[in-house]
Amino acid sequence: MSASFYLDPAEIKAQCREAIDNLNEVSSKTINVEHKLDEFINSNELESKAFDALKQQIADYKTVLQSVRSLIKYNIGEYKTLMSSVGDKVLDGDKILKGQEYARNSIKAYEDRAKRCRENAVTCAVITPFAESQNQIAGHYDHLANNHRMMLKYWEEKEQAYYDIENATKDLFSTGDSTAEQINAALSDLGKSFRAGAFHPNLEASWRAKLKEEAKELDVIVLYGIKRPISINEETWEKYQGEVTTNVLLLEKQGWAVDGIKAYAKYINKNIAGKIPSGNVLVEIDKCNKQTQLVGSEVFKKMWYAWKAEGLSASESKKKLKMLMKVTGMDGIDENSSDDDLRRIANKINPNLEPDDKFWGSLAGTVETAYYSPPKTNFYGVAFEVDKAAKGIYSQNEMTGTLGKRVHLFRYVISYQQAEYIRNKYTAGTDEEKLIRYLKEKGHDDWTADESARLHLKSYNNGEIFPDGHSYANGGVNIKVVTNGKFHSEFIINGDGKFLTLLDKDATQDAKVNCSSFNYARRNDYIHQVLDVNPADPRCKYEPQFREEAKNVLDKNGNRVKDDGGHDAIYKAPEFEEMRKYAKEVKTRQAKFRNEVFACIKQ
Repeated sequence: MSASFYLDPAEIKAQCREAIDNLNEVSSKTINVEHKLDEFINSNELESKAFDALKQQIADYKTVLQSVRSLIKYNIGEYKTLMSSVGDKVLDGDKILKGQEYARNSIKAYEDRAKRCRENAVTCAVITPFAESQNQIAGHYDHLANNHRMMLKYWEEKEQAYYDIENATKDLFSTGDSTAEQINAALSDLGKSFRAGAFHPNLEASWRAKLKEEAKELDVIVLYGIKRPISINEETWEKYQGEVTTNVLLLEKQGWAVDGIKAYAKYINKNIAGKIPSGNVLVEIDKCNKQTQLVGSEVFKKMWYAWKAEGLSASESKKKLKMLMKVTGMDGIDENSSDDDLRRIANKINPNLEPDDKFWGSLAGTVETAYYSPPKTNFYGVAFEVDKAAKGIYSQNEMTGTLGKRVHLFRYVISYQQAEYIRNKYTAGTDEEKLIRYLKEKGHDDWTADESARLHLKSYNNGEIFPDGHSYANGGVNIKVVTNGKFHSEFIINGDGKFLTLLDKDATQDAKVNCSSFNYARRNDYIHQVLDVNPADPRCKYEPQFREEAKNVLDKNGNRVKDDGGHDAIYKAPEFEEMRKYAKEVKTRQAKFRNEVFACIKQ
């Protein structure tokens, strides 16, 4: 970002609306011209070889006019995308950069003052009132420094908003460049066709085939069989086509397969074109288009299921996952992203998508196809080098690369959304009581509390020291409850009956260290290691760094504690044999949860 950058969303939107109005006017004029040309060439009074040549020339102009309209629809869609991308806040580069500089300078100045005051307090420790006063003043400077850190974060978010807009709009209008070139080539060629008092169309011109193909790509209405809603006028139909075209172009950019987009077309043809009164049709298509961008909405799921990737090939499944990352905004997330960044991603998931919805199993199946391949076997079904296969060495498609990292991080977003679903579904009770009520009301047995919570009981110094926020109620153990195939959807519950999720705004250190995460595997087997456990290894550097930081053991002054080897001490899961000390409490806790669910069901 430079100091000269200035973005006024209101001005940009006004210019876009003006451009759209002008384009709509031009489109209407091309329709009128085409009607006049049709009347002329369909006349039965004019017949001759010369007139046949003129008919060809006029047909060529009609092709150009139709291509112009296709290009206009495309450009209108891009203008609308631009309008939706620029937000509603003025971004002034000069003000943003100066604000950051001021905040950074202030932070340093207040930190230096706080440091000097603490040094004074140590130097004059024998003068107790003075030392206390200096420490109090240092705390005041710390508070001011923190205020300016918040200010710096505000200005940095402003700068990031600029980069987000830049990335979202950098490719706008590029798809139509080729069509515009072909239109210009066609007009130039047609202008040379009248020679010696007659028309001599160049039937070998390359623009003919190219222009028709370009127009076909832009005119999605025909390509996807979009039906005209019942009883609407020409103007509304034009606007409807524009809205649909804009959305289809967006879906294509996001990487949706043709089958998925066809499912969208089928959905609107059934639920809008034939049902909605004309006065509401534009409102309804706008609602539907927004729902295509909400994971787990009705139309999104129909599009998702139409794209049959899982079980077919790793490459196709990865394409589907890449699309999902783009729709949710996960394509801008990495291990350095904040909890706020990840929480915003959760807003792209339908809040009414419950933990037991089959969509989650379909997503998990897509991930398994993309990132795990079973051991190769011979003609008799026996794995080659059985000893290696038993150890899982033949997992050829592990979750590597940027996409694999984002898919891994998405597990925490899903788990947070699922926890919020349970919390928001009921008004009273603890998280645990709400989950019990959910399982009771669902009336199924697709859950278990028997899965080990060992990885979610991380502690230090042989279990004597737990992270801040750890609950010692109910035996002081966390339990794991899994639903959706008795494995995919995971809930970690502490002794107080609270869900431990990484992305809670008030997440304790215990919640960050021992949090839940969605499982892509179907059971606790080697595939679970490949898809869910191994990517969380610190050596992979996939985990959110703010979670890794939370695993450090700190002393009362906030300094990292060193272990006997001189390394940073961290909270880590107990070994299997060490779990014996928790065995009684875990079994009691699990039994209590099961009994309460079954008691609710009997009632």
